[in-house]
Amino acid sequence: MADITITYPANIRALTEQGAVVLPGTAGSTTGVGKAVALASDGEWDNADGNVTAALARVQGVVVASYDGETTITAGNPLSVCVFGPVSGIGGLTAGANYYLSDTAGAIADAVGTYDRILGWGAKLASEVCLFVSPQQNDPSSA
Repeated sequence: MADITITYPANIRALTEQGAVVLPGTAGSTTGVGKAVALASDGEWDNADGNVTAALARVQGVVVASYDGETTITAGNPLSVCVFGPVSGIGGLTAGANYYLSDTAGAIADAVGTYDRILGWGAKLASEVCLFVSPQQNDPSSA
């Protein structure tokens, strides 16, 4: 399993004109644009982590913007999360390939980690392969 390298996080954006669904929220811990996140019970977004118990290993979206245009977002600050649809600017993706929650907190991987949590798949749109965010939360009891 290899994590996808986010070379230019400032180039990442949700393609709302192509149907991407973006939710506003608050960072529960330090995260960044391009990070895989999950909504915590306190209503804040934390880096998703595939290297925890099966019941906690979940991913629900990708951070696509901060409140101030920076690529690092500290706890308590506003952010935007794409929960469904195409996200451009990630780079290094393959059309048709699945992308998964990594065992590294916040990272996106090209192969299954400890638990099989699909974040989305590579979709060819115009001249770029985008990440089509479509989280699939597999039954933790089957992991």
